[in-house]
Amino acid sequence: MSPSGRIVAIWGPGIPGVPLPAPGDRLADLFPPAEARALERTRDLAREDGGAILRLPSEAGGDAWLGLELVRGPGRDLTGRVFDLRPFLSREAALESALRDSEARSAGKSRFLASLSHELRTPLNAIMGFADAMREEVLGPLPPRYRGYAELIHESGELLLELISDVLDLSRVEADRFALHPEVFDAREAVTAVIRLMRGQIERAGLSFDAPDMRRRMEVRADRRALKQIALNLLSNAVKATPAGGGVRLSLDAEGGDLVVSVADTGRGIPPEDLERLGRPFEQAGDPATRASGSGLGLSVVKALAGLHGGTLAIRSEPWVGTEATIRLPVIVAQQTQPELDLTGSRPRPRP
Repeated sequence: MSPSGRIVAIWGPGIPGVPLPAPGDRLADLFPPAEARALERTRDLAREDGGAILRLPSEAGGDAWLGLELVRGPGRDLTGRVFDLRPFLSREAALESALRDSEARSAGKSRFLASLSHELRTPLNAIMGFADAMREEVLGPLPPRYRGYAELIHESGELLLELISDVLDLSRVEADRFALHPEVFDAREAVTAVIRLMRGQIERAGLSFDAPDMRRRMEVRADRRALKQIALNLLSNAVKATPAGGGVRLSLDAEGGDLVVSVADTGRGIPPEDLERLGRPFEQAGDPATRASGSGLGLSVVKALAGLHGGTLAIRSEPWVGTEATIRLPVIVAQQTQPELDLTGSRPRPRP
């Protein structure tokens, strides 16, 4: 095609049902007038970048769609190829239909899991309550063997309840039924509640614990329950992965507009080939003992909850040295206006 837009030479048999142009014809005259401006932009883009493709409906071809590919040649001449897009459009439509079906099935699965998990929690809580009563010998002493059975029932119930809670949270996120309830609060309050909850488990595991510096107030606009869940899952994973005698560190900081929650351990670490899989549902790393202690959903829930806040999850690990998981959430409130939080248990005192 010449710089003036006229066809210089033609090769090939053409497309059935589409009139074959002749040398000397203007390319713009072969297509509907409404497409002339798009054709002109494609021609300019091909001369500038070396090539361009445009989809065009054919007047003569009825429902047929044409693809026009222009490639820059020597000087300002362009070489063009007109081809039938119908086979490509058919495959594209089939792929889009398959994708919609897959998304619908996935959403249905997530709704089913959310409903099932909710229904399972009620009887499980009852089982754990009776097991706890037996363990505490509320109704009288038990033989040592039966007391051990009660302990095992309670521990198994806790593990199952944790799995159900993770499935419930993850399925709600995947089904777009997990609604955040953002509010302004001091992030130290949520993290302190998690520390109180986990401190007994950390001590029973024989681990040292390095708590975060709580002197700096960190007001955030976030979902309080989600932040607690993030800190709880990260800390729980670290405790499970660390043998007795090791240590766990939790840090809390504000960097610019980001709240940074980081949990590090001196556990077994994660092989490099397993790092990329972490964060996907039911993916686990480590030895069989570590895998048996969890469901592989904790980090998936953390990643999902962080994503709902616009945040990210990053994991660094070295085998037999330890692992560090860091969450960044863009939730820091610019103006820190709430009263100072007294974490010793007394009433808050206003800022001077």
